[in-house]
Amino acid sequence: MNNKDEKKIALNLDIKGAYYYCTFNLKGEFILYSYFYFHSAFEDHDIIWIYSTQTKNNKWECKRFYRIPEDYELISISKYDKVYLFSNDYIYEWNINTEKSV
Repeated sequence: MNNKDEKKIALNLDIKGAYYYCTFNLKGEFILYSYFYFHSAFEDHDIIWIYSTQTKNNKWECKRFYRIPEDYELISISKYDKVYLFSNDYIYEWNINTEKSV
């Protein structure tokens, strides 16, 4: 790729935190998993952010986000919108679209 062909992409939510994982689903949405510190509440949370990549100005918009419960750890996120979580020696599957456990 030539430097002339490179595009910079911005996220419309300026989230400051540690980014742990990212992927794209089959709809072309960008899925970002990050640690986020809420200054006003003095709390930190693990968040899954879903961004639309359909843009004209190279700025992707956050469509929705989900907080991961404290005792859960992310294993992975599939291109089929399935989130796999680990907690207390169990693995859980959660569907982003239906917002239900399987």
